[in-house]
Amino acid sequence: MKVPFYNFAKLHDEKLQADILKRFQEILQENSYVEGRWNQAFEDEFATKQQANHALLVANGTDALEICLQAYDIKPGDKVAIPGISFYATAECVINHGAIPVFVDIIEETGLIDPASFERIIQSHDIKAVIAVHIYGLPADIATLEKICAPKGIKIIEDSAQGQGGFYQDGKPIGSSNNLSTFSFYPTKNLGAFGDAGAITFSDNTLKQKILSIRNHGRSPDGTALVGRNSRCDHLQAAVLHYKLGDIDELNQKRKKVAAWYFEELKDLPIRLVNKSYVELSSWHLFPIGLSSKEKKYELKDFLAKNEIGSNLFYEYALPEEKPIAHLEGEKERALVFAANTLCLPMHPFISHDDVKLVAETIKQFLS
Repeated sequence: MKVPFYNFAKLHDEKLQADILKRFQEILQENSYVEGRWNQAFEDEFATKQQANHALLVANGTDALEICLQAYDIKPGDKVAIPGISFYATAECVINHGAIPVFVDIIEETGLIDPASFERIIQSHDIKAVIAVHIYGLPADIATLEKICAPKGIKIIEDSAQGQGGFYQDGKPIGSSNNLSTFSFYPTKNLGAFGDAGAITFSDNTLKQKILSIRNHGRSPDGTALVGRNSRCDHLQAAVLHYKLGDIDELNQKRKKVAAWYFEELKDLPIRLVNKSYVELSSWHLFPIGLSSKEKKYELKDFLAKNEIGSNLFYEYALPEEKPIAHLEGEKERALVFAANTLCLPMHPFISHDDVKLVAETIKQFLS
């Protein structure tokens, strides 16, 4: 393929493989497979990078969301607001916890949760928490949500699965707020493990022991117990993440450069782009564009594939269209339109300016 959607061959080059294998060999010799020294090293350094007081590794990003719901004392039957555009896990975690998702509509340009829609939702629903998703790596408007939630005591969980490397409007890194923020380290993420892993960042010191207990079967040093889960990150994945953490700033900067090239090459085309102000704020986990219709989206995807250019559907369906949860209440009109016409172009740190020009020229050929 001329321009692949992902490029793991360059990401996992010979040097990285050799260095990681050396760490794996050390772990084998130490017989330390769960919560080893690389876990603690990563947690400390990741917390510093995200400007949070704490970062705790867990088994995956979905567990991270469920643990946050428990840490915030969300009860079965409580209503939790979620945006209409996100990966299914955002809804799944609420349902698995016994709570009830309520859909909030999105901003049509970005797919991010719309604070105005959220304000309407809390007028008609007794919302206990909201999960704000930094979709595609674009930062959600957390400051506005905080102003809405604070007087009502509504908890905010930030789904930052795609947000590592992104920044809020005030320039601070995603994960540095006073809310619980969750990260996924699935292999395709900006910072990816060699399997599943996740983390929670937060600054509230009173929540640390509770989250530590929940992720480790509810156990705690003082003998008190709660019903927890087995969500410990294994030492091998922590070793990979700690190693990759050293290069992540450089790789994320390369993604921003690729995004800037896309904006320049695509600026005059009749497609939807997010506002260029996001170039420095987004982590650019993905680069979404909007077509005029669902049919055009599929046609462009096929045309790109015939020209050996990768693309992907994130997300083919809005959450309110997923059959197990389609009956749930809330607002969804813009989310349905956004999912129908959105296509994601190749985005990774190893795309050249020539690659971006080729993608743009191919899209121009299609549109003409």
